[in-house]
Amino acid sequence: MAPVFCLCKVWLPNSRFGIRLFQLDPVVFKLKHGGGFYKNNNCGLDAPVRYQGTKADTHNPGIRSKHRTKKKTFVDIIREKEDSLLEGKAKVKRLNQHSFDQTMSFFQGASASIPNDASCPETPPSAHLEEVTFEKFNNVLRDNCEKVLPSVLDVNDIIKWNKGVMHTYDENFVISDCDKTDFKCLPDSQWDIDTVRKLCENESETFSQSTSIDLARLSSPLTGFSHVREMDFGADVKSIGVEKKTGVLKKTKKKIVSTKKKSASNVSADAAKDKKKTATKQKSIKMTRSELVKNLSKIENNPYGISSEHLDEAVLEGLSDALDKKKMSSKGKQREGGSAKIFKKQLQQEKQFKEIVTLKHQCREILFNQALEAYLSVCVNNGLLNRALHTLLYYRQMSIHGSGKKILSVEPYNIILQGLAEKGNYGKMEELRNLLEQDKIEMNAQTFAPFLNYLGRQPISVTNTNNIQTILDSMKNTNVTIDSLFSDVTYANNGYDNILRALHRINPNFRPEKKQKTYEYSCNLLNSLNDSLYTSKVRPPLSGLATEQELNMWFEEQFSRELNGEITIASIERKEETPEILMFREKLARWEARWREALHTNFTLKVDAMKKSFTSNQRSKEMSLYPYLVCLSPKEFVNIMMQEIYHFASGSEAYSLSRYNLYRGMGEKVYQRFLINHKKETGALNKLKIIYKKLGLWMLEDHHGDGVPYLPRVQWKHLTQEEHSSDLHQTLTEWPNSVLLGIGQFLYSLLLRHVMVWKPLHTEKHVYPAFYEIDRSYDYKSVEEIKPAPILLELYRRSARPTLIFPSYVAPMVSPPIPWTSPNSGGYLINSSNIVRLPYNAQQQKHRMKGNGEEQMFPVMDSLNQLGSIPWKVNKPLLDLIIEVFNNNGWEEMGIPPPISECPVPPKIKSYMSSSEKKQILRQRLEYNKKKSEMFSLWCDALYKLSFANHFRDRIIWFPHNMDFRGRVYPLPPHINHMSSDVFRSLLYFARGEKLGSRGLWWLKMHLINLTGFVKRESLEDRIKYCDSVLDDIMDSADNPLTGRKWWTESDEPWQTLAACKELTAALRSDNPEEYVCHLPIHQDGSCNGLQHYAALGRDVAGAVSVNLAPSIVPQDVYSAVAELVEKERLKDAAEGNELAQMLDGYVKRKVIKQTVMTTVYGVTRFGARLQIERQLKDLDFPPAKTWAASYYLVKKTFNSLEQMFTSAKEIQDWFTDLARMVSKTCRQNVEWVTPLGFPVVQHYTVPLSEKCPRIKMGMTLNIDYIMQPNTMKQKNAFPPNFIHSLDSTHMMLTSLYSQKTGFTFVSVHDCFWTHACSVDAMNRVCREQFVALHSEPILENLSLALRKRFSFEYKDFAHDGSAKDTAKMKVNTLLNKIPRKGNFDINEVLKSTYFFS
Repeated sequence: MAPVFCLCKVWLPNSRFGIRLFQLDPVVFKLKHGGGFYKNNNCGLDAPVRYQGTKADTHNPGIRSKHRTKKKTFVDIIREKEDSLLEGKAKVKRLNQHSFDQTMSFFQGASASIPNDASCPETPPSAHLEEVTFEKFNNVLRDNCEKVLPSVLDVNDIIKWNKGVMHTYDENFVISDCDKTDFKCLPDSQWDIDTVRKLCENESETFSQSTSIDLARLSSPLTGFSHVREMDFGADVKSIGVEKKTGVLKKTKKKIVSTKKKSASNVSADAAKDKKKTATKQKSIKMTRSELVKNLSKIENNPYGISSEHLDEAVLEGLSDALDKKKMSSKGKQREGGSAKIFKKQLQQEKQFKEIVTLKHQCREILFNQALEAYLSVCVNNGLLNRALHTLLYYRQMSIHGSGKKILSVEPYNIILQGLAEKGNYGKMEELRNLLEQDKIEMNAQTFAPFLNYLGRQPISVTNTNNIQTILDSMKNTNVTIDSLFSDVTYANNGYDNILRALHRINPNFRPEKKQKTYEYSCNLLNSLNDSLYTSKVRPPLSGLATEQELNMWFEEQFSRELNGEITIASIERKEETPEILMFREKLARWEARWREALHTNFTLKVDAMKKSFTSNQRSKEMSLYPYLVCLSPKEFVNIMMQEIYHFASGSEAYSLSRYNLYRGMGEKVYQRFLINHKKETGALNKLKIIYKKLGLWMLEDHHGDGVPYLPRVQWKHLTQEEHSSDLHQTLTEWPNSVLLGIGQFLYSLLLRHVMVWKPLHTEKHVYPAFYEIDRSYDYKSVEEIKPAPILLELYRRSARPTLIFPSYVAPMVSPPIPWTSPNSGGYLINSSNIVRLPYNAQQQKHRMKGNGEEQMFPVMDSLNQLGSIPWKVNKPLLDLIIEVFNNNGWEEMGIPPPISECPVPPKIKSYMSSSEKKQILRQRLEYNKKKSEMFSLWCDALYKLSFANHFRDRIIWFPHNMDFRGRVYPLPPHINHMSSDVFRSLLYFARGEKLGSRGLWWLKMHLINLTGFVKRESLEDRIKYCDSVLDDIMDSADNPLTGRKWWTESDEPWQTLAACKELTAALRSDNPEEYVCHLPIHQDGSCNGLQHYAALGRDVAGAVSVNLAPSIVPQDVYSAVAELVEKERLKDAAEGNELAQMLDGYVKRKVIKQTVMTTVYGVTRFGARLQIERQLKDLDFPPAKTWAASYYLVKKTFNSLEQMFTSAKEIQDWFTDLARMVSKTCRQNVEWVTPLGFPVVQHYTVPLSEKCPRIKMGMTLNIDYIMQPNTMKQKNAFPPNFIHSLDSTHMMLTSLYSQKTGFTFVSVHDCFWTHACSVDAMNRVCREQFVALHSEPILENLSLALRKRFSFEYKDFAHDGSAKDTAKMKVNTLLNKIPRKGNFDINEVLKSTYFFS
């Protein structure tokens, strides 16, 4: 293998002196996996340093998959003191080969040219490199190599702290590790050293003037905000085969040959040949480009209206090369075989490739416009108006000349106009309006509002009146109505009044026409609710629960907490404050003070350096990261970083997250804080207080009068209109993913470099980084993650802090939530949240919700508002009992996790042990570490939930809700809510109590027995009899839960059973049980709810009976019914002599097949079902040798039995699966549908387009679902369960809305409905009525119709050549119209079914 020269270009995105390029001397090294010229843009002095873990098992490379790039070991850097950094020295424990070779080259190459400035200090004369000992050294390299380098280290070397030889290096030469995938490679060759050095010098001179960052050219979110500027490399570049293409060294077709080995004549001859080939290629490119532009204009399905003329030159040129190759190869094949099919296939591939290129460019256009709007908005809000204006004009100019991306909308101009209006620069505003007219960009009401806002603030004059008239004339010419200024525009401060004042100067009698807004539902299932939207029969949410003074006090407390951004609560962990603990707490306080000071100092220094670059004259118009780093004060940034440290330190040693998630999470926190500050500065928070207090009065009224709505959404809309406060719903432009990642990377670079820990804790002799990076293998890929140093976790653990700190948005609210009135407005008072939980790349569903309008979201909004309006309180007696158990080493059998000290420690390895014994102990140690990590995670989770419950033990709390992409509802506070496990559900009561009444006591008893699961197959009357027979045990459990007979511990849900025992005992001991006020939620659970929906869709008689859709004397058990069918089949086979069937005698039980039957509705495969049954057979001690065969046998019989019981349901499930497969594979689109309540659902399971078309490589920022190809396997497997989930969510929401109208409390945990004991009968009636109403709709027919409109193929879409594609399209059309047949079950029978929900 020939040695190669490596030219290392180092971007410094976080340097004190801005972005700079350091010229490094060409490094000669030998690559282990093939030589090449590597050009790296992501390694540098200021790049985050990668640290090796303190334990050998934290990073074990192991055997990597052949599909992954083998990575080098990490750089391990230990800085001891700040003064050593000032002297330009740093101590290094161990370097990987790549970094070590570069470092050696600096000391051995006397000609190295390193810039001499403050960010790169000169090496002191005393700096030296101590001897490095390795077992092997390379021989002297080729004749042009004069250095001897150590051999490449094996990646499987075990790297440990405090091992190896200590060396002293100059800090300038510490180069961070780089992935092989970050390099761009050229073929192996030997380079002329002088030529390479000259190339480096040319690049250095060109880049030395580069002082800005362009977010628009961001290629990858994890490489910082660096880009390569176009430059001229000179003649020497051409002589070594490097093409000039926008500053990127592109791989050439011809292998590069060293110029030293060629004579002058050969060089000139080769140059002539290259010149001729280049001319021919350029001609071909021009011809192909003209054809491409013509063809790209014909591409269909262009939802964004981006014409092909805006494709940049690089995309067209790359596409031209690809098509040239295709045409040449197709012509050759035609000459050889004359195959028309091959040629046609290639043309189809070319068409597909052009469509992909167009989609990619559309995505880049969209992302560019998002980034531009966000950047301009941040600049304007930070007082950088001139910079924002110059940036807008710069990109407009580039777009006009075809050298940049097109500005697609008027929104960027509106942002600047708003800022100019506030500054009072009317001249610039007029210039921008003229530019909009020149560019023929459609203006809207938001465009003209700033003009009238400014003119309305000025004194009356002739000029002022003429200007107002000019604006009104311009509005008329662009078809923008005056009324739209008041209906379609959001205002801050006094904008509404200013515009009205300006209009009165032209027409004193003008009065804005109040646009009649629609608050009613457009869903057939909710028509009856529209007639009573303003009824006075519904009780207000807080009637009789609080006073106006108390509610205002609660509001101010919640408001202050969210404004502060965090909440501090007392920990319930019982720990004596020993002198050692106090000493560690004092030490932790000192360390935190050091961290805070170091972070503040270095953050300020780096931002100041970026400011110099930002304010420089050269390239100051492009987008950069600087405005985002000054949108908050340095103190707020430091607080966010300190919260991140605390978050890390609260986890276990095994806890780590990927860099991507951590970077994005940090950026999100900055964005949320910025939104809060913006609301505060614009006065929105003051108006929020006024409107919320009025809403509080509406909630406290005993009864609403006529004409007053009972829905919080409608009332909130009325109040905001009265106050002209539409700006409450105003949200700034969402920051794009690249910005969030860039901010997170910047802040994490500070954490990685400047947050140190000292070891050992008592002496603080050595200093180490507090965080380091590791690689974790997940299946076939390796993920880079960040972990805290163990010493950091140890300090926090040993300090046993008495308080816990959390972000304010994870705590329940102490005042009622704001009603949801739009997809991004509702829930918390100040903290921003979305109505649907979607990942960043799921943009398609966001567009569907926006395109359908807010009216379509009214039902789901009102359901979320109803669920969030329910007040809760903590069950204090049970809380004290659980805390006592928790602090006494837990109770694992009852769901209370013990501390890690209870985990048994395996024995240590002794020298006298045999090899097998040592291996056995090693395995035990691994299991011990895994078990300890799991126990600690569970213990911390219980600690947080119990601490939250204890903190709010005397308060009324609320849980705002939102939903996932299918419509399933979840509370926003993650730690304490009613969807937790049995232990923590038992801690919550309804804050509003209701008298038991005549039927309440009966339902309280029923609820208690249902929780136990003892007699769940018996009738309701028999259950009540059983409850009466065990009353003594119930009362004993209530009085002596830990010292009595402990009957409650045998229950399926023991802690909720204990809470019910206490409530029933109190009711029975009261003077009049009917007058007893009960706060306990009573549950009614669906009977295998997924199969209930399938049976209702297919009208299967047998299936409907088995899942209790039909009335029966005793509850039917679908699991037992399936087990009986399987047993019948087994008996037949056994009688015929089947040995396996005979061995399974006595093993076909309900428990064995229950999980398989339950998960059938969720799309479990035969493979997964076999594993489920195999686990159950192992628990029953079935012969291990036959377990696999027996489980496979039972899987077949179980699936066949289900098909017999649910014939139509099985056909429906297969239809769903086939639909999703054909839509995703043939139509190449994501499966989407609309629920019966109008909520749009999109399955965002996608894979990058580059997997099918490797010629296009798309960065992480381009991974957006509507320009990616569907993942067919996930789409088809997920569609059946997701559709059923959307139906059960619809049923729950219908029950919620009609329960609210009826006036009783309603809460749900998916298919388990909760209410007061006195209103169970009413809830059961509403639940059954809405299920019948839902399934009386033509659900499958509507789905088929909607899918046909979106995915079916028309006549013109067929080639009519009998091809496979035409056949697939025909199958899609046939399948979309082939609705499965239904059975004869009468859905109205559900109204009579006692055990449908019970």
